Amino acid sequence: MRIGVTLCLLGNLWGQIQVIPEGKNAFNQAMMMERAGNVADAILIYQKILEGKPTHQPAYFQLKNIYTKTGDPKSAIQLVENWLKHNPSDLQSELALGEFYFRDQQQDKAMTIWNEFRKTRLTNQTTYRLLFHTYARFGQVQSMEFLVREGRERFKEPHFFAIDLANYYQSRQTFNRSLREYMTLIRHQKQFLQYTTDRILLMSDDTTTHALIDSTLNASADVNPDVRTILAGFYYKTGQFENALEQHQHIGISNQKDTQRWMQFAENLRKEGQHDLSIQSYHYLLQQSNQSDPNVVGKALLGLGQAYEDQIIHNQTELTFVKWFPENDFFKNQFVKAPSIGNEALANTLEHYQSILALLTPSHTTATVHYRLGEIQARMMRDHEGARVSYESAIANRPNHQLTESIRLRLGDLYLSAGAFNDAIDYFRQDRNRPVDERTIRYLNAHLFSGSLETPMAFLDSVTLTLNPDHRFFNDLLEMHDLMVNYYADGTRDDQQAFATFFAAEGLIRQYKIPEGLAMFQSLQNDHPDALITPLATLRLALLLLEFGQIDQALQVAISIENSPLKDRGLVLAGEIEERFLGNTQHALSYYHRLLSECPSSLLVGPVRLHIRKLSQPQES
Repeated sequence: MRIGVTLCLLGNLWGQIQVIPEGKNAFNQAMMMERAGNVADAILIYQKILEGKPTHQPAYFQLKNIYTKTGDPKSAIQLVENWLKHNPSDLQSELALGEFYFRDQQQDKAMTIWNEFRKTRLTNQTTYRLLFHTYARFGQVQSMEFLVREGRERFKEPHFFAIDLANYYQSRQTFNRSLREYMTLIRHQKQFLQYTTDRILLMSDDTTTHALIDSTLNASADVNPDVRTILAGFYYKTGQFENALEQHQHIGISNQKDTQRWMQFAENLRKEGQHDLSIQSYHYLLQQSNQSDPNVVGKALLGLGQAYEDQIIHNQTELTFVKWFPENDFFKNQFVKAPSIGNEALANTLEHYQSILALLTPSHTTATVHYRLGEIQARMMRDHEGARVSYESAIANRPNHQLTESIRLRLGDLYLSAGAFNDAIDYFRQDRNRPVDERTIRYLNAHLFSGSLETPMAFLDSVTLTLNPDHRFFNDLLEMHDLMVNYYADGTRDDQQAFATFFAAEGLIRQYKIPEGLAMFQSLQNDHPDALITPLATLRLALLLLEFGQIDQALQVAISIENSPLKDRGLVLAGEIEERFLGNTQHALSYYHRLLSECPSSLLVGPVRLHIRKLSQPQES
């Protein structure tokens, strides 16, 4: 029986050996077995192949990979040692042998192999790199740093392995060493400046690194000015915007790339809501840059104008419920607050670019820049004569049709802003063949501001009967028509006088004569307390007082509207002033609840009821 069993086993073994194909077929068969999960049989075939052909590299690699994946370093050691007997120049396998010894807990043996490699195999940068990454994989920091120092001295490259070391230390959160290597890298290889910037900004996601990054970059910036670019990016990312601006100023502007950097920086500040710093940046760009390219100048001026406008819009009071004729071009939101700008510096900048533009060939681009100059002068500096010169220069520089129309409108707007209402009437005068457009709105406004009320009344009577309801300005004209009918045409002499005073005050606001406008609204209250327009004028006064920070007075004026058809707006405005500006939620709720009970048909009931729920929930919890 024993003899039979032995013969049976030998027969099975002989059968297995017999099915192993020869040559290429054997390797392919082993690969198929490995993919199918039959790793044990695949190992037998790979071993058999190597027995017959010790230099069969594909079988060697496959077998080595299997031992690595299965965690069998002892078998791997035997495999690699046999391979090196027949392939002694295979440097990667020599290093791999040390790796398998290390994984087999024979670290001393591994270090012996790697040290021998360092003594005998380091003939070029490639072999240094092979050994470096072997040390890195197994955390041999001292050996790694020794190798780097040796390589830097041998190849006379102070930056040798700087990027590798920096990434290695950063991945292990050894940030001081990582920063040291990044500074070494860009000192000798400037092309890695953007890469280093990105890596350090990624490092700054960890807020504990900020002090280290700040001190390291500042110390290095004295030696290598290029570091200031990284420092500026770091300050910007961490919200230290003034420090970022200071670093950009240190870098300065000397070429087109610097110009684009400043343009992007100023634009980013504007988007961040850093309006003052954005304006400073655009000023610096326009003053320091030697650019005469109208495209660059135009883009910078456009950004500057947008920054000014954003600053004013940001400073304006945005109410939730009560708004002054929203979306109506007759009362189109004007910048009633003055921007906080230094006019002298800005005027010098604009004068400088006007002189540059005068030397350029007329084109649509130069026309656009003149137009941008005019916009800043008119809307920000409120320099009407300077704006007129810029707009007329824009017209003379061959703008396209669309820009020409915009410039002509803005020239007419200067009459309105200067209080020259009769000149504005002549400028915007309508003829029978001209369609209703933006000029129509301005023409009617000029009449209203001047006190010439019969002309707009007659015009509105006729146009509201003939204008297509789909027209862009139909709703605006209809709203103005209803305003004139309800508060002027159907009123008494006192009503009509009050109506004229109302638009005279609006004309002062349009001229940015805010104190005079407020005084006229207040006199309207006193002189015409029972006029039809008085509650609306009182609401306007409350909104303007609120805009200019006279909170308590605005609240009293809003409350005074309660005995009028605009009671609902007065109550809600009083509530919002209490809630948002005085911080008194209970008082606000009392006004909101009065709206619900005393003005049930008001359109404000729905939104205010939802708002009351939001205010009440935290108190209930």
